[in-house]
Amino acid sequence: MESTYLFHRPDPTKHRLTKVIAALVGGTILCDWGIGFIPFDALPLPGHWIGIIYRTCSGSMWFAAIWYLYPQALSRFKVHLSKRLLIGLLVVLFFASGLVFHSDFAHSSIFDVVIGFLFSLGIGVDEDFFSRGLIFGAFESYGIQTAAIISSVHFGLLHFGNVIWGGQSLSFTSSQVVGAMAFGYLCVGLMVYTKTIWVPVLFHGLVDFPMQLESAASFTKGVTGPADWGQTFSFAIPYAIAGWVLITLSTPGSFGRLTSWGERFGLVK
Repeated sequence: MESTYLFHRPDPTKHRLTKVIAALVGGTILCDWGIGFIPFDALPLPGHWIGIIYRTCSGSMWFAAIWYLYPQALSRFKVHLSKRLLIGLLVVLFFASGLVFHSDFAHSSIFDVVIGFLFSLGIGVDEDFFSRGLIFGAFESYGIQTAAIISSVHFGLLHFGNVIWGGQSLSFTSSQVVGAMAFGYLCVGLMVYTKTIWVPVLFHGLVDFPMQLESAASFTKGVTGPADWGQTFSFAIPYAIAGWVLITLSTPGSFGRLTSWGERFGLVK
């Protein structure tokens, strides 16, 4: 039987609901429009440095919001050295190593590789602090699975903005939204299992890293063309399954057989 902590009815307090609405609606508005009004492009710096600064400032803003609204979530900004951390990193390696291995290193300098990774890691800091930090933290009192599902669906839907601001086709963006939902769910699983937000940040950075080494022409051709749903689901389904397993192992008593198996092999201690 599932633990009541996975799905349970929260105490209907007005104060809690107000904070949730403020985090979800206010955060979404700031994410899509607010930060973009800051004239980062006016800085006398190369584009990659502007991108890194933008992501760092945005991530800092989400951290401040978490500190003010949901300070209990700050515990996940620590790193706990444990078997769980090792297992979480192995999961990251399993899903990200193939993508990184097939990156276009042949046409990239060492500088391009370093800057590309820093930029993609900045994306992880920005988006994970927002979705896995603030939005998940807002709904956590409603149950871990509830918070995982809502924050992941919200994370995926945010990518619909790429049709307007990213010049992407509706077809490609639709598949990107589905993939991002599953990816976000796995990121939640990694976070709650390892008890640190830095593992999904690293995972996010590694998954986005290959795009930084892709040529502009190749990238544009991909995002403006039709969706490859077969490829999308080949990633989305394993992401969702792995996320569910990690969340279940993180929740005592959620599914007896799975948690008993995890305890036997020391996966939930």
